[in-house]
Amino acid sequence: MKILRRLLARRRVILMLLFLGAIVLTYTDSVRLLREQEESNRAKRDLEKHPLSKAASPQSNVLSMDHKVPLTECAYNSPKLIGPLKTDPKYIPEWDEIEVGETKNGGCWQPSDCAQRQNVAIIIPYKNREEHLRALLNTLHPILQRQNTAYCIYVGEQHDDGRFNKGAVMNSAFKEVLKEHAYDCVIFHDVDMLPEDDRNIYQCESNPVHLSPLIDKFDYKPYGTDFGGITMLRPEHFIAANGMSNLFWGWGREDDDMQFRVGRSPFNVTKPVNYEQARYKMIPHQHAWIFRNFKIRDSTTDVRFLPPEYLVKYKERSTVEGLTSVNYKNLGTDRKSLFTHLDLELRELVVDSLKTEFISSGSSQTLIDTTKKECSYIKMENTRVCEEYGHTMVLKYLRKLLLSYDDAVKKCDELGYMCTGFAEDSLGKYRLREVTQLLSSDNTPQDCNTKGKHIFHKSCPGDQSFIQVSQDLTIPISDQLTPPNYAFTHRLQE
Repeated sequence: MKILRRLLARRRVILMLLFLGAIVLTYTDSVRLLREQEESNRAKRDLEKHPLSKAASPQSNVLSMDHKVPLTECAYNSPKLIGPLKTDPKYIPEWDEIEVGETKNGGCWQPSDCAQRQNVAIIIPYKNREEHLRALLNTLHPILQRQNTAYCIYVGEQHDDGRFNKGAVMNSAFKEVLKEHAYDCVIFHDVDMLPEDDRNIYQCESNPVHLSPLIDKFDYKPYGTDFGGITMLRPEHFIAANGMSNLFWGWGREDDDMQFRVGRSPFNVTKPVNYEQARYKMIPHQHAWIFRNFKIRDSTTDVRFLPPEYLVKYKERSTVEGLTSVNYKNLGTDRKSLFTHLDLELRELVVDSLKTEFISSGSSQTLIDTTKKECSYIKMENTRVCEEYGHTMVLKYLRKLLLSYDDAVKKCDELGYMCTGFAEDSLGKYRLREVTQLLSSDNTPQDCNTKGKHIFHKSCPGDQSFIQVSQDLTIPISDQLTPPNYAFTHRLQE
């Protein structure tokens, strides 16, 4: 009897625990549903406060996407598809060699033999990657037309020559695109991703889709994010997530932030319908050192504008910072034959020149004037730059090049902000570099592989992408001032 009572008592305890567990699960599920409903309501309120679309201008050249006679709806898997493609990421066509098909002004197309299932906007966030853009357009236009996807391609380009802000470009381009047409589907497409198979369909599903899960660079295996490379979603999905963060200047980390935003919204990121065909080749490239978000975390380098502990506060930021808070100006919409170009200005303050002045007893003297001038190369004797301290990482083959002075100047000019000068390696031969970290020749480590004793620093007065060098600088010392109490000031001039 005692054993029976113990068993019954244990059974009651187990039943009680199961009952309490059911209550907790029900409560947790209710809280989750309430939160999802609140997120949906918040997204609707945001849309009411910040309307994103309006009727297109009558002067607009955007494809109307309306058929004059009723047609049968296009099949999801078009009979025009050919399957695997011979995608060569090294082939860069000239503009007049790009396959355009029947593309109309603005980079738009629609099928004429069937009614499109959706109207699709493809947004390419872009900055100084013309060769990659040519390769992508040459691959993308024929694929989309074989898929019977009605589309327009938009290239959102950041206007300035500073650090790239992919999230802000995507947010601002999204707003501009929806002003032109009430698209059913929006696809954000990295410029260096080339499709390998036309059976990966560029048409939205009921949930956001990570369209590029298989990339050659990662051996066609998952690579740690569900939002990056190419992402396809309906406009309401992007609005509900409050778009991308505007805080990430440089390449990297913004996709991880967006993955959280989508995750907290009432929908999930799914795989493509034709998953095995969602294969891409990435055009080989290196991002300039000054553009990298995740390599340098020392606040003194100024590569990161915000400390890491703030950047990870997704929950605090995502509802108030993003699509609804992006600040930009569209400096112009240019409808080219292969795409519509959006010239997007993200800067609130544009610095044309900078002066450093010494002020004493009410008078001032200009020490450094960086009024915009032509770039030049300043020779700095007894100065070296070792490879680990900043030889070029933009293109790997440039590390091995030994160039004459004239060839080094030419190549450095071509690279723009990605080249800050060149260092002597042997008599009359130079290596390009992209980092301004100078070492005195008598203070360099023994393993420094740069053998020369001087460098040529690229100086572009008025361009804030470069460190400026002032020669023969004389600082007047006042009787009332002793080092380090010199009074320097930077004034904002209209």
